[in-house]
Amino acid sequence: GVLALLPGEEDGGATRGGRRGESRVKGAPGSGAAYGDAVVRLLQAIGHEVEREYYINDAGSQITNFARSIAAHMQGEELPEDGYKGEYVAELGKTIAAEGIDPGDLEQVGSRGIELMIDAVRATLARFGVEMDTWFSERSLVDRGDVESALAKLDAGDHTYQHEGALWLRTTTFGDDKDRVLIRSDGEPTYLMPDIAYHWDKLERGFGRLIDVLGADHHGYIGRLRASIAALGADPDSFEALIMSLVHIVEDGQRAQMSKRSGDFVSLDDLIDDIGADAARWFMLSRSHETTVDIDLALARKQASENPVYYVQYAHARIASILRKAAETGSETPAALDPEGRAEPLAPSEKALIKRLLEFPHEVRESAARRAPHRICAYSTAVAADFHAFYRDCKVVGAEGEGVEASRLALCLAAKRTIAGALGLLGISTPERM
Repeated sequence: GVLALLPGEEDGGATRGGRRGESRVKGAPGSGAAYGDAVVRLLQAIGHEVEREYYINDAGSQITNFARSIAAHMQGEELPEDGYKGEYVAELGKTIAAEGIDPGDLEQVGSRGIELMIDAVRATLARFGVEMDTWFSERSLVDRGDVESALAKLDAGDHTYQHEGALWLRTTTFGDDKDRVLIRSDGEPTYLMPDIAYHWDKLERGFGRLIDVLGADHHGYIGRLRASIAALGADPDSFEALIMSLVHIVEDGQRAQMSKRSGDFVSLDDLIDDIGADAARWFMLSRSHETTVDIDLALARKQASENPVYYVQYAHARIASILRKAAETGSETPAALDPEGRAEPLAPSEKALIKRLLEFPHEVRESAARRAPHRICAYSTAVAADFHAFYRDCKVVGAEGEGVEASRLALCLAAKRTIAGALGLLGISTPERM
């Protein structure tokens, strides 16, 4: 998935009084979708304009392999050696065969397979709370001639050369460790060529910061993309790559090994069916994107305080219950907290909770600047812990002393709003009852 962002004055995004430039975030499925979406929510919270875009890899040799794999299922033949395995490919074959499409027409088989996959991705992302503004087709770059246009611009800048029948880009001029092939000797473009055209298209559309969320095997890709952007005459610092670490599913203490090509993987739909979208998002976001994540299914299923997302959501629901009880007894909850409007001093746990709540704006700014939604997970857990301690120590509804009940109800409301805000930044729901 791809998410586009318009930076404000934070993080070098713009100059005060100047025109704000746009940014874009390119993501990966599952954890990448949760992470990219949370980063966008954080940047929105500090004033960025945001557009979400999903980049569809629907061109090149991988699509031919995809079509051949589907066609093999349609004809009951053995899959090609480099084909795509897995039950989802077999299901695509059944659907496309039922529609009367000729398995020998690989272009139509591939196009229909892509359409069905996109429909499935849309539905899954919707369940996961991720909505895209634009679905961008790689093939559209080819059809519009954007790949040729980007190549012509590189040629005009004398950044390309022929060697051993292939066309190379002088990325070493711009800090890459070696030059890169754009067009192979057989005339086929490498993955880099359409990616250059795609990033150039985004720059041409006015986006000033390009933030790609890439898979764990893309470390070597950063230098060549930065170099390519520089070769096109743009600022390489406008490009930012965030590399996702692996996510492991843990069942009965054992990690499941997953492979997209072999078809041995747990789908995001399966994960949502098992533990729910809230728990899936929490466990994917609770660690830095640079750290390998283990999703312990047994823990994620628990409706108990050991489950961190349940713990935070329960604090929100508990506060909602307190406020309902106060309303039922005729107590009025002030809209704002005024600790000085009471006779008795604040209890230590009240002070601790107030101090924690006051940290929220800073945490949001830091989390956005560092592209670190895991900080919000840690912060919301700390708020929940501080609230539980406060509620353990301090009577709220019916508290004695002038202004005490009112101030504590106001504190409950502030904590509830803060937890809701934090979970909202993570794309996680805030139940009123649990």
